[in-house]
Amino acid sequence: MIPEIKKITKSLETLQARQDKVMSLSRAIVRLAGESISNMHAKRHAEAKRQLARLKAMIGEMRKIEEGFEYYSMQSHQEYVEAAMLYSIIANGTVPGPKEMGENSVNYMLGVMDTMGELKRECFEEMRSGNINKAQGYFRIMQGIYDTTLHIRFANSILPNFRRKQDVARIQLESTGSELLRLKADSR
Repeated sequence: MIPEIKKITKSLETLQARQDKVMSLSRAIVRLAGESISNMHAKRHAEAKRQLARLKAMIGEMRKIEEGFEYYSMQSHQEYVEAAMLYSIIANGTVPGPKEMGENSVNYMLGVMDTMGELKRECFEEMRSGNINKAQGYFRIMQGIYDTTLHIRFANSILPNFRRKQDVARIQLESTGSELLRLKADSR
């Protein structure tokens, strides 16, 4: 009855299979990014570096198939940015840009804001270990990220949840700064 129904059905099946692959790959990327971040916090940097290389390859794979399904892959890109940025900061003391990471502005900015929580954790770990100078270095990076993103205001439809992430980053920055001040006062 409907012309070309078999062709239409085949096209939709192909689309469904690609969506399924995007969703599955996205979940795997999110999992691996979390493992990589855990390894960084545990000072297993060689393992984290290997995982980041795998993540980069997986993100490349995602880019080939995600067109039209970016909603489903967005979180995986943000998690990749978060993990890769944290590694770059820990290993080199540098904050890579979106071009360097091969990410669009939205995924990059959302991932950057998520990195703030991981930097706070690194700060606290260094404080616990007595490495106050290293903790202060992480804090300065947190402050720099926050200060350079403070003026950014876009609609949620353009930069989803960014304002909420800014608020969370501010709270993380303030609590980290307070703890550093307390430690400084205690050491006098």
